[in-house]
Amino acid sequence: MASELDVKDLSVFTGTNVLLDAISCSIRAGELVAVVGRSGSGKTMLTKAIMGLLPSGVQATGQILLDGQRLDTLGERDMDAVRGKKIGMLFQQPKRVMNPRMTVGAHLLEAMGATGFRKPKNAQKRIESLLQEVGLSPAAEISRMRPDQLSGGMAQRVMLAIALAADPAYILADEPTSSLDSILKAEILDLLRRRQLERGLGILLITHDIASVQHIADRVIVISDGAIVDQCPTSAMFSAPRHEKTRELISATASVIREVQEITTHCVLRADSVGKNYTRRAKGAAALNPTSLSLHAGEVLGVVGRSGSGKSTFARLLAGLERPTHGNITGLTEGSQPTGVQIIPQEPFGSFDPALDLRTSLMAAVHRVPDSEAAELIEEAVDRVGLPVRLLDRLPTQCSGGQLQRMAIARALLVKPDVLICDESTSALDSVAQRHILDLLLQLREDMGISLVVISHDMDVIRYVSDRVAVFYAGNLVEIKPLTQFLTAPEHPHSQQLVRALDKGNSYSGLALDKTQAV
Repeated sequence: MASELDVKDLSVFTGTNVLLDAISCSIRAGELVAVVGRSGSGKTMLTKAIMGLLPSGVQATGQILLDGQRLDTLGERDMDAVRGKKIGMLFQQPKRVMNPRMTVGAHLLEAMGATGFRKPKNAQKRIESLLQEVGLSPAAEISRMRPDQLSGGMAQRVMLAIALAADPAYILADEPTSSLDSILKAEILDLLRRRQLERGLGILLITHDIASVQHIADRVIVISDGAIVDQCPTSAMFSAPRHEKTRELISATASVIREVQEITTHCVLRADSVGKNYTRRAKGAAALNPTSLSLHAGEVLGVVGRSGSGKSTFARLLAGLERPTHGNITGLTEGSQPTGVQIIPQEPFGSFDPALDLRTSLMAAVHRVPDSEAAELIEEAVDRVGLPVRLLDRLPTQCSGGQLQRMAIARALLVKPDVLICDESTSALDSVAQRHILDLLLQLREDMGISLVVISHDMDVIRYVSDRVAVFYAGNLVEIKPLTQFLTAPEHPHSQQLVRALDKGNSYSGLALDKTQAV
């Protein structure tokens, strides 16, 4: 009998709030099944239920079976024998779940079942072999590193090595690439698929990016509002999507190149040889080397680069949140007034006080205006970003990520900025909410003449919104071109990598391997 992980009529609820509604699905050994859906649809709750890690106060009914054995009836000690050993787990942000005081090698030893002074025979050799299997070298050196010394891509590879350490039959991967740039996303998905085929693993891949699984998943399950609305082989889903929610997800990730505007307006913000060094007395490697760049009225400048490339440092300098170590930033509007700059943060939940309702948080932006006028301005701003005024009386935790990001934009508009800097402002959103926010930003540009600096590691976002593209690499601005020229003739090697990563079919073309060849 083939190995199988089976979920039957699983319902998860808290009080009268139903989080998952009679979910039934299965994963067979050697199969990669993608579970896609919008944020809040219940995807992550499914993995928590399977692993027996539901939050306190959340209840579940139904059955979860591994090779015919009921997991949902096991006690905590018996589930410990399942977690990691039979079912591994990949997390969205691996550094948050790794012990910051333990080395990579210590994490792998723990995953291999080592306790106290009991170490498996040839433990170091096994550790290095696992790290090499996930493409990390020199393995001996990396095994001595701690989580804070790892880049995002390295941390996700280490997490995969930890998941593979006990040789499980299944892996649950919860949004393992959502915080990675396009190049790293392709590399991690490639690696995950190859390890799955070579080891005969069953993988449940949770994601809100349906396009990224087109060439690696055997089947796709679509979840909406806690219920499965569609599931079928991947090829059938993309050739003839049956359900409205499936079509919505596919449409939101479709490649679209809008008509790029020729910018002939005046300069509103200029950086002249601006650099930033956080080390003592400006010694050591700089976070941003001297950079010169201008932004024009009504322009959308896309800024792209890998983690640590200097793009967020540049954003903070433009917004006046950091002082440059050298160089200067100047800006004047047509009326000779200083350019107003506002920044929209990456994480919408972290940008509001959780103890205050949203009306109070927005009121802080117009605290010098009479209360009656301030209330009117706030409601106008909220209406402009497409939100109902009633949301102002809610706490941040009572809103979705998309709603809260719109609210952050409304707050920025209250001070009538000339420039909006969006620093990874859509990376935490699902593809549908992301497209809505980008469309909103472009509409604000049209209606208000605002200039936009859109910083993203997602090349699809950059292509969708930009008039010009600036590429940062290792603390340097290595290329800046109009969008069309950038897409057709990138010059810097990193720019060429980014453009290649846009073609998802090419990025994952090596993944559709015949299973008999991979084993």
